[in-house]
Amino acid sequence: MAKKNPKRQPLTIGRRFTSLERLVRSGFRQTDAGFRSFEKRTDLRFRGFQKLADARFRGLSSDLRALGRQTDTRFNGVRSEFRNLRKEMDTKFGLVHLEFRNVRNEMNERFTRVEDRIDRLATHVDGFMKLHETLDIELKVMKEQMNRFEQRLDHLEAGRAG
Repeated sequence: MAKKNPKRQPLTIGRRFTSLERLVRSGFRQTDAGFRSFEKRTDLRFRGFQKLADARFRGLSSDLRALGRQTDTRFNGVRSEFRNLRKEMDTKFGLVHLEFRNVRNEMNERFTRVEDRIDRLATHVDGFMKLHETLDIELKVMKEQMNRFEQRLDHLEAGRAG
């Protein structure tokens, strides 16, 4: 015996709205996940800049301490050598200063880009929220219309029966 395939029932308005609500909630979850991912990436980048700056400062301070000890113990015999080292240090500090300036400029540019991206994301989220509000309003209106139609149908059926 062959079984008959029952016809698939068309989705009711309630089911359609439930499906739409699931879609909207899914969109919110994806947006939240995107924000969490973005925050993790920016945190890692900023930590990298901080570690780089800390390492450079530690290296410079240890170089300065070594030079201070060396000049204290050999001051009389190494006066001319100290002058040469001082000149080298001045040029190194000049290079380090330029390098820090470049890093600072690059960080400012990246901050600007990140702020622009955040602004764009906020704009998209605002649009999405407005869409969600509009859909909620439309859902309420359609449910109210459906209730009125059902009341009319009940009234007509009661009139036929009576």
